[in-house]
Amino acid sequence: MRVKVWGWLSVGMAAPFLTCANPNLGAYFNTYYNLRRLAKKIERAERKGDTLNLKPKYDSLEVKAAYLIKYYPHSKYLPDAIFYLGLAYSRKGQYEKAAKKFEEFLTYFPTHPLAERARIELARVYALDPRFRHRVSDALGDVRTPEALYWLAYARYMSGDYRGAAHYLSRMAGLGKKNPIYKKFLLLAVDVYTALKEPDTAERFLNEYLELELKPSERKLAEEKRGDILFLSGKYDEAEKVYSSIDHPPNSAEAGRLALKLARISLIKGDTSGALKHLERSANSAAEEKWEARLLMGRLKLLQGDYNGAALEFDRVYRGASGRWRSEAEKVKVILDEWRRLQTAKDVEKVYRKAEIYFFYLGDMKAADSIWRFIADSIRDERFSPKALYALVYLNLLKGDTAEAVNLKRRLRDEYPNSGFHRLVSDLLGI
Repeated sequence: MRVKVWGWLSVGMAAPFLTCANPNLGAYFNTYYNLRRLAKKIERAERKGDTLNLKPKYDSLEVKAAYLIKYYPHSKYLPDAIFYLGLAYSRKGQYEKAAKKFEEFLTYFPTHPLAERARIELARVYALDPRFRHRVSDALGDVRTPEALYWLAYARYMSGDYRGAAHYLSRMAGLGKKNPIYKKFLLLAVDVYTALKEPDTAERFLNEYLELELKPSERKLAEEKRGDILFLSGKYDEAEKVYSSIDHPPNSAEAGRLALKLARISLIKGDTSGALKHLERSANSAAEEKWEARLLMGRLKLLQGDYNGAALEFDRVYRGASGRWRSEAEKVKVILDEWRRLQTAKDVEKVYRKAEIYFFYLGDMKAADSIWRFIADSIRDERFSPKALYALVYLNLLKGDTAEAVNLKRRLRDEYPNSGFHRLVSDLLGI
């Protein structure tokens, strides 16, 4: 029986894996040997945190693995090649392609010595891709190594299940300092317990992290997390000093992330102009948080009455972001697009709709009041003028001006005695 593996790879299920279709045994073994040697170099570089030269190594790993699969499809090293091709895709951030390779590997080689490693790598891919985080546990099966528990905790944390994340972290208690994921475990614990609003526990894990031998970039990250704990504890001035003291290249992802945190402190202090400056820096950075910064800029501009500026920010997010950022932007963009279309409207129904947008969606009671009074006082439309008076009664009750609301009720009775809004106004006023 022959089985088709992901389109172009055709293999047998028994003896063909133990033989080589190419008579040149040395050639294909050397290909595998070079592949394994490169994989070990990558593993050592990753453990040391040497990220500078890793990308070309990932590219080379992909090429070598694909070569072995293409030219030696019946080799006994085929499973290894599939695994390393998935690894190359994974490390390059091509998570969907990586997932397919690891899934393929586990489907056809479930008892291979690399099977447990493939499960963990598949869990990692699922955890890092928001679309697949719910599948991390399925990927791992019954594998519960420290690294497996880490990815379970990470997926729960990124999904907002902080208690679930803490549960898996607790099962990693006693993890030795020599374990390759020890640093990652401590940092994730800081984030989880910060999210759970348990600053003392978060600080304990942070102090353990700071006791390790750290690179300058790792110390900067630790300082940022110290700022997060101070922020959580309500020590905003101290948190601001910590964040401001951390030096990152302009427009980098790290600088953008810090700028967003500084913006939140400015907002707490009531410094809107300062917040907007920080948000602008975050929005123009490489940070994933840049979309959150633009959404916040848009909301601040709404509060300031700068609706054109707000529309521009929400439109940028809608066009450039994806997922929840795009979805959140779309909700406001629809309203602002309608608001812009109505700016030159003269038809009374459209003018009334513009007042509704100001009142119900933009929170601009003053603008809504002005338009409704214009309709009630100047247009004198039998359909919309009584409706405008009713809206003004409601608006003045919200402002606490009962006397004006009663006066508007009298106007409605005198000017439109046959209006169906009389009962609604009486219900509002209780008279």
